[in-house]
Amino acid sequence: MILTKTQLKIMQLITSRITESFSIRQVERELGIDYSLVYRAIKPLIHKYKLLTATEHGRLVLNFREHHNILAYVEYLRRDEFLKKPRNTDLAMCLKAFVNKFKEESFVLVIFGSAVNKNNPRDIDILLIGDNTNKTESSELSLHNTSRDYMLDGKFHIVCISYESVYEMLGKREQRNVMNEVLNKHILIHGAELFYRLLDRGRK
Repeated sequence: MILTKTQLKIMQLITSRITESFSIRQVERELGIDYSLVYRAIKPLIHKYKLLTATEHGRLVLNFREHHNILAYVEYLRRDEFLKKPRNTDLAMCLKAFVNKFKEESFVLVIFGSAVNKNNPRDIDILLIGDNTNKTESSELSLHNTSRDYMLDGKFHIVCISYESVYEMLGKREQRNVMNEVLNKHILIHGAELFYRLLDRGRK
């Protein structure tokens, strides 16, 4: 599956707000791309690649049930754009150091909340998802210790949860919880494909 630059921009917008629906006009307006280009780019995303679904009212929603490898690729484009900003230099180095030395094989690391779109947030909310409840405390400590090396420990607000907690939170769609907040305001740093597998299983 090879996506055009326009299609990748569209997917970056829609993956940034997973539970929202979009009109073609809205996509055109938010991306500043000509309507006809957007229209032509979207058709194969729906009918050929199945990355998007059209509702009965013609609005676009993300199909997070399939092609998790492609969705992960799109999320990493978003991540790289975010981390390459000059204001995020220390943050990028800190998170890279943590990912490289963290001993768990399967985990998800996500920035969420105001840090996603504010230039100078007071706090940086970080979600760490691991496979076992028994490991959450030690995992959180490991990330905290890494943040101290980059003098970011005062800014980090770390939430560490297990897969089981993810499923429980996703099952409560109307409840305000960390997973429901993450869906529409996130930067996936690591484990994007796993994130979408958890989402597929947990959100019915």
